[in-house]
Amino acid sequence: MKKLKSMCLAILIIFPLWGLGGCNNDDDNNNNDTLPPATQIGANTVGCLVNGEVFLPKSEGINPAVVVNYEFINGEFYFSLTLNDLRGTGVKTVSVRTSEIDLETGGVYILDKDNTIFESFIGGGGVYGVDASNYFYTNSIKTGELTITRLDLSNSIISGTFWFDAINEESEIVEIRDGRFDYVY
Repeated sequence: MKKLKSMCLAILIIFPLWGLGGCNNDDDNNNNDTLPPATQIGANTVGCLVNGEVFLPKSEGINPAVVVNYEFINGEFYFSLTLNDLRGTGVKTVSVRTSEIDLETGGVYILDKDNTIFESFIGGGGVYGVDASNYFYTNSIKTGELTITRLDLSNSIISGTFWFDAINEESEIVEIRDGRFDYVY
């Protein structure tokens, strides 16, 4: 009888694990090349198109593929969304940031600031980076929009959409389109 109980226990433990399909190191939105649905439930999803190609966060190593913050610092609100493809040596990044703006559900915010990492600004900006040396920034001519579709401060959920055009030092332009995010921050 003890053997039967032990076998049943082993089956109950192993059988559910069998259906999981093994180990998956890709803890990102999804495992294919489609954008996640535009949800507002805190699903922890994000993605966009970069020059028409699907861009999803992909992790490798210990660095997070996605960082989302909406913080109240020194009397002002700051929002940042960064999604990274960290695989291999060609790290790519898409980032949207606002400084000193109280975001609201239904609000549309212009992304027109040169969003350099160390520069302080009031407003919003977008960045696309390829490696550590080639960054494309929004500015007063190459702009975009951030739309907040849900901001739930009590549950720390922020959802929205974004798009922007950005330019690098060589005057090359990148188009970021159909951006969407739904995160618990």
